[in-house]
Amino acid sequence: MRSRAQGILAYATILATCTAGMLHLSWWAFVAGASILALISIYNHPVAIRALGGSETAPSALLLSSFANAAMTSAAALVVGRAIGWIWGV
Repeated sequence: MRSRAQGILAYATILATCTAGMLHLSWWAFVAGASILALISIYNHPVAIRALGGSETAPSALLLSSFANAAMTSAAALVVGRAIGWIWGV
């Protein structure tokens, strides 16, 4: 059940970031979306760390990849939202 709620929250965050881009809101929407997505990802890290066998570099690599993934996803959602807003004439 927890996984489903996290998936729904992540989807809603991406949708909200895309909508913020469509409405030409500030680029701070990107920061908010990336932060929420990173927190969702970090919350799942204990499972990933156990899967990697407890390597010393695993936590830092997972954190870096989580933040990079969240930032790229949020930025893409904002850019796509702006493109949709431009196409629709919003």
